Amino acid sequence: MKIWRRSTGSLLALVLAFALLGSVALAHHGRAGYSNEISTVKGTVTEVQWKNPHVFIAFDVKDDKGNVVHWLAELSSPATMLAAGMSRTTLKSGDEIVIKGKAGLESAPFTLVDSITKDGKAIVGDPNAEGRFVNSTR
Repeated sequence: MKIWRRSTGSLLALVLAFALLGSVALAHHGRAGYSNEISTVKGTVTEVQWKNPHVFIAFDVKDDKGNVVHWLAELSSPATMLAAGMSRTTLKSGDEIVIKGKAGLESAPFTLVDSITKDGKAIVGDPNAEGRFVNSTR
C-alpha cells in the first residue's frame, strides 16, 4: 500500500512537470505577438543568421518617404528550413526579396515568415508557418 502511494505521488509529480513544460513550449511558439493578417514586405537582404533555434533574415525596406527601415524576419530551425529546400546559401546580402508573413505587434519591424520570393520566383516556404505556403526549390 505504501509503495502504491509513493509511486502514485511520483507519477502525479511527473505528469504535472510535463504539463508545465508543455505550457512553456506553447508560450515560446505562440502567435499572440503577431498580426492575424498575412502582409507582404519587399526589401533587400542585409544578413542571414543561420543558427538554432531559428533562422533570421535581416533586410532593409524603404518606407513611403524613401527612408530605410531595418526589418527582421523569423523562420523555423535550420534543420526544418533545410528540409523545406532552403540552405545557408539560398539568400545572401544584397538579394531583393518579397516576404509574406505575419507582422509583429511590437514597435520594431518584425515578421514571422510564411514564404519568400526572390527574382519573382518562390524560393522557400516555412513548413511551420500557419499559412503553409510551402514552395521548395528541390
